[in-house]
This record gives sequence, structure tokens and C-alpha cells, in this order.
Amino acid sequence: MATVTTIELAQLAGCDVSDIADFVALGILSPSDGSFATADASRVRLALALREAGLDTTVLAAAIADDLLSLDFAGQLMFEPISLSARGSEDLLASLGLDAGIAARLRSAIGLPALRPDQPLREDDIELMSLIAAARAFGLGDDALARVLRIFGQSVRRSVETMRDLFRGEVEERMLASGVSRRDMLVRGAEMRLQLQRLGFRALFLLQRRMLEEAVFDNVVMRVQEVLCEAGLGEALNRRPPTVAFIDLAGFTALTQAMGDEHAADYASRLEALAQDAVSRHGGRLVKALGDGVMLLFPEAIPALEACFAIADRGAVDGLPPVRTGLATGPVVPRDGDIFGATVNLAARIVAQVDPSTPGQMLVCPDTRDAVMAARPDAFAFHPRSPVVLKGVEKAVVLHTVAPRAEPPTPDAV
Repeated sequence: MATVTTIELAQLAGCDVSDIADFVALGILSPSDGSFATADASRVRLALALREAGLDTTVLAAAIADDLLSLDFAGQLMFEPISLSARGSEDLLASLGLDAGIAARLRSAIGLPALRPDQPLREDDIELMSLIAAARAFGLGDDALARVLRIFGQSVRRSVETMRDLFRGEVEERMLASGVSRRDMLVRGAEMRLQLQRLGFRALFLLQRRMLEEAVFDNVVMRVQEVLCEAGLGEALNRRPPTVAFIDLAGFTALTQAMGDEHAADYASRLEALAQDAVSRHGGRLVKALGDGVMLLFPEAIPALEACFAIADRGAVDGLPPVRTGLATGPVVPRDGDIFGATVNLAARIVAQVDPSTPGQMLVCPDTRDAVMAARPDAFAFHPRSPVVLKGVEKAVVLHTVAPRAEPPTPDAV
């Protein structure tokens, strides 16, 4: 087993030698022949985190001495634990040609604190800042980098917090419910934690690579067709305008007050799951969740309507509250994984016009109706409503309710 000295352990854990001495004196750490196992770095960092959270280390030591708690599982917190480096932030930033202010701004965009001169650098901080410097060397502007890093940080944060919540609910809480003590739960869960971390990180990598490939091919195909069009070797792309859909749970605020936040959050999560399944089946994309609803994007109007009806029907079967749906067709501005523009605003205004007393009602703008009628006039039935003035829209709009037309009977059924 690899061993380290007190000084080396302090460096790995990012603390002072005096902290190591204190933990040894309290019995939190137990050296062997004056040296420590490298895994003790995680034990020290956990003890430091508990201390920073306000726990008196003498209380921690007493709990360990009375066998109420063990930190033996600390070596299994992360399947690839990160070490700390003796390198200082000023030296790193100088070697990368990064100004401290720029570095702080870009780290803030990710959701990470600024590097302090007196702070030991994590190995992943060194690599991350090196990657940022390399991106800047390609000529990427700081504003663009900040936007991308902000999205990276938000997406990854949600991913890892979802992994954490999964472990809490499906592993730790189940153990506790079966009668396992909290002390033993920490120990028993350690090995499973590492295995699930490996699965989660690998799944994230595979999904990111798959989705990046799809995005790259889509973009390159469009650019190649533009080149051929300019050279007179092909026709311009005949891309139909996309359709934006907003779906939310009717009466969500009242529902939250009546059933409590936890039940309401469960309903919102189930709606998001239904929406993700529907867009996957109908060639769309879940742009983002909105707390009590979702915003969806489809390349064409018909699959948008099919997906939205599937969500409403499945939600009713699964016992969700009725949904409100509004759709608009037209150009959108993609930016940082989100979409913007007048079409998005119109769809948001339309969903607010849905009559809450009519479960499952769906409203569409005239362009959505026209796109459907041009492609498959017998697929859906549209009924115009009285013109309505929508906020941010210059002229009154005639919205249409929409419903699937009944399928004609097959010869065998006649």
C-alpha cells in the first residue's frame, strides 16, 4: 500500500500540517509508523468539510471513539479522486497567459469560485484552466466562452445532482427503510457509490459524444448544401419553419398549495418524462423544463401536434392534472442550446389563452394550421376562435383549437 508523510498528506488534502496533527491527536487519523495511506487524503478532506459545515471536530472524534460513526468509507467517495498540487494559481495563470480577472470571470460562468493565490490547486483546476487557455488560443472570444461555459456548468450540475438524488433515494433511503443503521448505511453504500459513479460518468460521455456527432453532421450537411447552392449545383434547402410548443400543468399553483411541494414536483417531473419520451418518438427536442411545464421544438408542425396529443393522452392515463398546450410555427433563433424569437414568444402567449376549464385543450397559431393543412389536410380538425390581442403581438390573432380527426374505418371493420 502506498504511503505518504505528514507533509505529503497535507499537500494531497489541501490543508496545513497542523490540521493533520490535530486529527491524529483526536483519533480521527491513525498513522502507521509515522506515515499515512494515500487514501487518508479523502478522510482528511471529509473531516475538513465537516468542520467547515460547523461540526466540532471533538464531537466527531467522540462519535468515532464510541463506534457511532466510522470514516473508513471515506476512501470510496470518488472512483477517480482528485489530488491537490503544490503549484500556485499565479504561476499557473502566468504560464497560460491568462489574466486573473478573465480567469475569475470564466470560472464564475461555470459556477466555480475564483482561484486564490494562497489556495493549493486541484489537478483538475490545472487541466480545466489549460483547456480554457487552449480555446482562447483558437481565437474564441471571452464572451462566447463565458456563454458556453455557463451552459456546461448548468448542465453538468443538473446531471451530477440527479445522480446524487438517485443514490439518496434508491440506495441510502432503501437501506434505512430496511432497518440498516445510518452508520452501516455509509459503509455499505460506499462500494455501490463507486460502481454507480463509473456507470454515470460513462453514460454521460457516451451520450455527449452521440449528440455531438448528430449536431456536427446536421451542421456540416447544411453548410455543404449551401456551398453547392452558391455554385449553382443544387437548389436551396427547402426547410419548413419549425414549430414551438409550450405544455404546462393546468392550475399548478393551486395544486402546489393543495398537495404540497413534493407532490407537485413529482407531477412536474412526470410531465417532463412524458415529454421527453414523446419528442424522442416524434423527432423533436425538449428544449428545457419550466418548473410546471416544458418547451419543445419540432422541425415540422405535424409531428409537433402528434407529440403534444400523445403527451396529453398519456398524462391523462397516468393520472396527471390536465395539460394546457400552445403551438406556434415560424423561425427561431438558436443560442446556447436554447431558442429565442417572436415564434417562441407567440407560443408562450398562446398557451396562456387555453381555457383551464377545458381539459386537454390545444391552441395553435394560423401558421401552424396552414403548415398542417398544406401537408396533410385530413390529419387534424381546426376550429377558429374570435380574434385575440396578445401581449407583444402587433395585430389581433385568430387562434385555432385543434383535435385529431377520427381514423377512417378499415374495410375489415365495416
